[in-house]
Amino acid sequence: MCGFSHNDEGWTNASYIRYAIHLGNVYGNSPIGAYVDITEFAQIIKNEPIIPSSEDIAVFNRLLRSLAEAPEDETPGKYEKRLTSMKLVKGTAGVRRGILQSLATVGILPNQVLELQADRWSNREDIVNGELQLNNTRGRSDMEMPWAGWYGDLGVDWDKAQQLFGEWIQP
Repeated sequence: MCGFSHNDEGWTNASYIRYAIHLGNVYGNSPIGAYVDITEFAQIIKNEPIIPSSEDIAVFNRLLRSLAEAPEDETPGKYEKRLTSMKLVKGTAGVRRGILQSLATVGILPNQVLELQADRWSNREDIVNGELQLNNTRGRSDMEMPWAGWYGDLGVDWDKAQQLFGEWIQP
């Protein structure tokens, strides 16, 4: 149903998903890879925790600060252009969009339609239908909720950032 098959050896395409996630892509808005076996990822993280470098932490904090200091009327598209010109995050536009979409999905970047939290289930249908309430997604297939629902005046939810990233968040 989701484009990936499961057999006795595990998920057939899990290595491709791991590779894409490593590159910074997000599968939250795509049915492809959305149902990868979470226990497999939990086992990977349990055995090999990901420890960011000091440079990773600094870039992440600069990214969050740039979002928090956004002009009130800045749209997601305008922010993406500004982020590209800042040359803060390495990678493609898709990598940068994936990072922003991920931060929005866990509620660190609030949206104007519904509250999202990493520790609470949100129906995918509710998130997608939220796009109908936005004026920047109509007719666009590239701008999706929840990132599409962010505006500069919403800034960053620092409490959620602290909750999820703890010691890596630097004031």
